[in-house]
Amino acid sequence: MVVNREAKFVVLGCLPRTTGVIKIFELDGSDLTLVKEVEKPKGFKCGTFGASALRERRLATGDFDGNLSIWDLEDTIAGFGGKSIGCGAPEIATCGRDGTVKLWDPRQREVPVAVMKPKNGETPRDCWTVAFGNSYNSDERVLCSGYDNGDIKMFDLKKMELRWETNLANGICSLQFDRPDIEMNKLVATTLEAKFHIFDLRTQHPTKGFAYMTEEVRQQIFKIVP
Repeated sequence: MVVNREAKFVVLGCLPRTTGVIKIFELDGSDLTLVKEVEKPKGFKCGTFGASALRERRLATGDFDGNLSIWDLEDTIAGFGGKSIGCGAPEIATCGRDGTVKLWDPRQREVPVAVMKPKNGETPRDCWTVAFGNSYNSDERVLCSGYDNGDIKMFDLKKMELRWETNLANGICSLQFDRPDIEMNKLVATTLEAKFHIFDLRTQHPTKGFAYMTEEVRQQIFKIVP
């Protein structure tokens, strides 16, 4: 589900016949109204409004065939575009099984503005998630990527270099900054085996990296008594 900051939200995914579906719902008091439903050839894996201004309502999606698409919801539908303070270009980040992370500008079609890929001779790992952060002015911005082997890499998009990396031993399911439009403060990484890790990005040791804590989500079993 993707929220676009008004009384509407979008649900996208994959139908049993493997085609993709986008549904737009509107809140009407305590009820939901289906405004529009669109079926596409390929199932959708992810989506974001992050690279679009609120007035445009353009949804960027990634499908299971490796395509990045931007939909105009007025006609139908890890992106970031300085959502609250207008810093930096509107950008979308994608990643894939070959370990390559690509940075896209919706205003420039076909060719990514930057590509971060494994070094020659390095075994590529499946990249599962990406997240923007540190975009507090028009120059600074970082992009974090998480991989199936537990690697986290932070790329400095201003200097176009690897700023920091670590390994959490389990696959990285998701990454999220507490706020992407301030000087980077906290980064949350969730991993397989129900663990989440919180990094303090204001406290970095020269050799040990950022300070962090780890918590495990303990399974709770509820019994329904009739």
